[in-house]
Amino acid sequence: MSLLLFKIAVTPLLVLGATLLQRRFGGSIGGLLTGLPLTSAPLSVFLAVQNGADFASHAAVGTLLGLTGTAGFCATYARAARGRRWAPALMLASLASGALFVLLAHLPQRPVMAAAMVFPALVALALLAGRQGPILQTAHPWWDLPARMAFALAVVLGITAASLHLGPTWSGLLAALPVLSATMGGFTHRQAGPEAARALLRGIIVGCLGAATFNLVVALWLQRGGMAAAYGVAMLGALGAAVLGHVAFASGGGAVNLLRGVSRRA
Repeated sequence: MSLLLFKIAVTPLLVLGATLLQRRFGGSIGGLLTGLPLTSAPLSVFLAVQNGADFASHAAVGTLLGLTGTAGFCATYARAARGRRWAPALMLASLASGALFVLLAHLPQRPVMAAAMVFPALVALALLAGRQGPILQTAHPWWDLPARMAFALAVVLGITAASLHLGPTWSGLLAALPVLSATMGGFTHRQAGPEAARALLRGIIVGCLGAATFNLVVALWLQRGGMAAAYGVAMLGALGAAVLGHVAFASGGGAVNLLRGVSRRA
């Protein structure tokens, strides 16, 4: 019950904050913050308190793997947004993400193996999402924010109801479901056009590098270092990885250009 109340209280506030930041600083920053473990980190703490460190550690591996599904949703939507309206793009991305999550649930739940797959996948999907073109400046109707918050809350409640009796693997995977990504991406596409959605979704994938770092640290260290130390180091690692990713991708720096050149030669 406490976990459900937490989700009910926090989810609309996260959508509100991410939307306001997106409008103030642009899609890349809004996406970056949305991709951070804003929901999975508190959920991990709840799981550790309620079910123990071993359960939370295994769930963190599931969440780490699940971030590939989140990034897959964002990359698919970003690619589909240019040629489609928001509803078909959202449906296509949801189907692709759902297939990824089913596949990820059957992979070995080992932290190092998961990290070896997830981090390169996130970089590749961020490149696949591409850069956005010119973004239209549009007015936002009064109902936009309430509708975003209500949609995200409804999805979270549905997921919670479906996951009451699941084990740590699916509990971790469901913590990474792209609820905020779907909400922010769909509404941004509808209100500001496909290029604004692409900027947001690419930023979310970059932010997922921070979320992946957080869950990797939790999976490796929670049972050994204690809750306070593990979660403290995990959050610092998440912020550091997200900042580095943003600098690399936003500036179009040497690392990103090198990866593009390698992918083209391949």
